[in-house]
Amino acid sequence: MLALTDARKKANEKYIQNNYKQVKLSMPNAEAETLDQYCKSKGLTKAGFIRQAIKEKMEKES
Repeated sequence: MLALTDARKKANEKYIQNNYKQVKLSMPNAEAETLDQYCKSKGLTKAGFIRQAIKEKMEKES
């Protein structure tokens, strides 16, 4: 895999800054560990899993 050039890194950062918003989530250590283990066992990222869970919940309740 090729390394990212400085220009590509800067472009990526600019895109993320303009198109994404970070949302902070705090949870008890035990819950965080359970989430981490679950995501690892399923080959998921925590962020991706959380986004999908939120999307499904919102669609279900609409």
